[in-house]
Amino acid sequence: MKVVLVGATGFIGRHLLAALHAAGHQLIATSRYPQPRSLPGVEWRQLDLDHLGRESRPFVLPADTDLLINAVGLLSSDAQALARTQDQGTRALFDLAAAQGVRVLQISALGAGAQPHVPFLASKAAADEYLLRLAIPAVVLRPSLVLGAGGASSRWLARLSPWPLIPLLSSRAQLQPLHVDDLSAAVLALLRHWPEASMVLPLVGPERITLAQLLDLLRAAQGWAPARYFQPPSMILTMLAGLGDRLGWRALNRQSLSMARTDNLADSEVLASVCGYHAAPLAARLNDWPQAGQSTQLTLRPLLLAVLVLIWLGTAAVCIGPGYDWGLRIMAEAGVRGAWATLAVVGGSLCDAVLGAGLLLRRWRRRALQAQLLLMFGYTLIISLILPHFWFDPYAAVAKNLVLMVATLWLLWTEPRR
Repeated sequence: MKVVLVGATGFIGRHLLAALHAAGHQLIATSRYPQPRSLPGVEWRQLDLDHLGRESRPFVLPADTDLLINAVGLLSSDAQALARTQDQGTRALFDLAAAQGVRVLQISALGAGAQPHVPFLASKAAADEYLLRLAIPAVVLRPSLVLGAGGASSRWLARLSPWPLIPLLSSRAQLQPLHVDDLSAAVLALLRHWPEASMVLPLVGPERITLAQLLDLLRAAQGWAPARYFQPPSMILTMLAGLGDRLGWRALNRQSLSMARTDNLADSEVLASVCGYHAAPLAARLNDWPQAGQSTQLTLRPLLLAVLVLIWLGTAAVCIGPGYDWGLRIMAEAGVRGAWATLAVVGGSLCDAVLGAGLLLRRWRRRALQAQLLLMFGYTLIISLILPHFWFDPYAAVAKNLVLMVATLWLLWTEPRR
């Protein structure tokens, strides 16, 4: 078939693109930003659903398009942004398909329509209902929690998995998670057995499990024993969720808390009755993801960043505070006194503060890490030449620079590139 895949660079879109390409379909893939050619024969076009309804030269579907797949999803708690992308922009996309009689496969979310107070699900449900009212063949596929390498939710779960004691937003709510490979396979099965009437189809895994059981599956796949879990008091979670709304936290806000506390279940036989496909048990799919090394990196990296920020900002505060006289004495040992010594101590303190603050800003973090490496190497070299006896400090103050340098180098090499 000739398939237009909208949202081909997202988590689900990327996997769908690979599966459809492997199945031999002719593909036109869209993205908000221009993309380099990745797979042979795939044509890339630029499309931003937020702007689709307002563009003077709107997106044009090829005349011979057989199927439009919308895999766009926005992980946000901003109700206005969700409405623009998942409802208004998506409706404009469906109108283009209706104008040409192109059938549509909408990748929605299980629970859409059931929780109208949750902006993510409400915007999905509004677009789903609009599509089903159009006079075109359409399927709304509503998957449960989809897991796999590269997913935002998957990343958070992998980050939690190494801890032996894990806090949960809910210890009772059940869900039926599935691997992203099963979603791709279900889409291919639907393309082979398209239903005669437009409909909503749930896509769920065969097992009903709690979040704790899900995390234990992820831990087992990485060679770890089951963890211990606890649910913080409801009042604390509600307060943190409100704070998350104000600060833009993706993992913890009122929306995520509400979804985590609600069962996310459906009958897996509904999809099977239409196209014959059953999702595999999640444990059977956990071969390449998650990996213990990657999960550990996700867990330790923010902790190490926080420690380095504390060290650099703390050093800056100490140098111009209780350690100021101590700094002058060290400068005197090196033969520097008077105004030059004062300038060196105060200037070093300001430099440490700037580098510590630089770690807090993602756009400057790489430069800050590089500067920290150079500064620590310079400090260590100068001390080794001028004040070599500091190497024999029982507390190894200078030797610990080597540990910090290695930690900084690891952060630099693992820092995601823009």
